[in-house]
Amino acid sequence: MNIDVEFHIRHNYPWCKLPANMRQRLGNSQREYEKQAVLYSIYEHRYYEELLKYSQDHLMLYPYHLLDIMMTSRYAFCLRNSLLIRSSIQVLNSLDH
Repeated sequence: MNIDVEFHIRHNYPWCKLPANMRQRLGNSQREYEKQAVLYSIYEHRYYEELLKYSQDHLMLYPYHLLDIMMTSRYAFCLRNSLLIRSSIQVLNSLDH
């Protein structure tokens, strides 16, 4: 993933607020941007889960400093997915009319 695209995803930029050069990098496809956002969320979530598992397996102290990140990550993952589903439903409904 392009680091610039990742920056915009991490900071929750909606498609309509992306700079023109970012849109071009994504082939002017909002669907591609949404796909990248989901992939980023999955990657981020897996990273923190693996970090916690490693800590448990090696009898390390629970990394309490990651607690907020894990909770936020799970919330953001669920929120992004629900927003993508909602926008997909809107697109499908608009095609029906």
